[in-house]
Amino acid sequence: MIYSLPYITLVVVFGILSIYYQSNEEEKIKSNITLFCFAILIFFFGFRGFIGTDWISYYTNFNDCDWSDLSLNPFGSDVSWHIEPIFTFLMLSCKTFGGDFQIFVFICCLIDEILLFRFLMKRSDNIPLAIMIFVCMGGLVMQTNLMRNSISILLFINALDYLENRKPIPYFIICTIALYIHTSSIVFFPLYFFFHRKCNKWIYLGIFILGNVILLLHVKTISPLLSFVSDSGDKISTLLGAYTSDNYADFNFKISIGYLERLLTGVLIFCYYEKLITYRKENIVFINTFIAYFCTNFFFSEFTIISDRLGGLFIFCYWIIWPDLLKCFSIVNNRKIFIAFLTIYCVLKINGMTNLIGLEYDNVLFGAKSYQERLYINNKDNVDLKK
Repeated sequence: MIYSLPYITLVVVFGILSIYYQSNEEEKIKSNITLFCFAILIFFFGFRGFIGTDWISYYTNFNDCDWSDLSLNPFGSDVSWHIEPIFTFLMLSCKTFGGDFQIFVFICCLIDEILLFRFLMKRSDNIPLAIMIFVCMGGLVMQTNLMRNSISILLFINALDYLENRKPIPYFIICTIALYIHTSSIVFFPLYFFFHRKCNKWIYLGIFILGNVILLLHVKTISPLLSFVSDSGDKISTLLGAYTSDNYADFNFKISIGYLERLLTGVLIFCYYEKLITYRKENIVFINTFIAYFCTNFFFSEFTIISDRLGGLFIFCYWIIWPDLLKCFSIVNNRKIFIAFLTIYCVLKINGMTNLIGLEYDNVLFGAKSYQERLYINNKDNVDLKK
């Protein structure tokens, strides 16, 4: 638990701030709390040391990148340089103006938080609560490992205004920018045509039940489709091949607290389907996003890395749906029970995610371990796990 303490502390701080935020009616106080939350995230993640795993490749790519690596093709299959054009340009710009990798991390974090807060300030009635959920439901992974994904996903959620208001040009422009930051954003393009449509709640229930059946009975859904793309030789087929190799073929599903949480959330959404949409019409989009989230988790559970990566594109629905579910409970005690569940679950989840030596937190403002030190620790830990 020692490695988890900084992250648990972060979650608890946002939990306390959410209570204070909820109990105040003055807009100035709420604005100050929002600014404080922004500052906490920037401090915690913007000045983080080498934590997680993806810093190993990002650090190397940052130091090795050259203007000759810049391409206009986001789907390039060149194995020597697989980073999308806009993110490459961001790295090169940082290097050109004398920035080191740590400054680059800070800039990426600053972009993330600006996009995140722009989204939440339009959608959330309790910013600290939404941020607490953000950290536990996708945010920690996005901030520490998925530097490209995080920017592309946060760009997309800011494009939802245009999806809801049926403005295709700005929507597709933003999605194209996101695509040039991470190719997984290609998934967002077709969503414009149906994510705004209300799904019949009984169809929703049928899809949800089917997903559970596929997951619990270990029905294979990906392997039969691989032959159609495995020989194309482009970047997507290369990634599919890597994600479905023996290293990632771990079809050993066990009922876990994460599965029970998804099951409970799915059932609650069904029970309060109409109430959620009545409270906020835009929840049609977030309910559809949850459908996409559990479909990618349940239907593609054959390969954990694929279900996790695809599910991560839609996990933002929790940042809005969970706080809105709270408002659906007319009985005060039920609200208290749900708040207790959220708090306990967030603490347990963050503890399980971060109780690893690779996530030992340090901050460059107070002296962080060097790249070589963290690389040694990471390699040693991998060797120990294989023994």
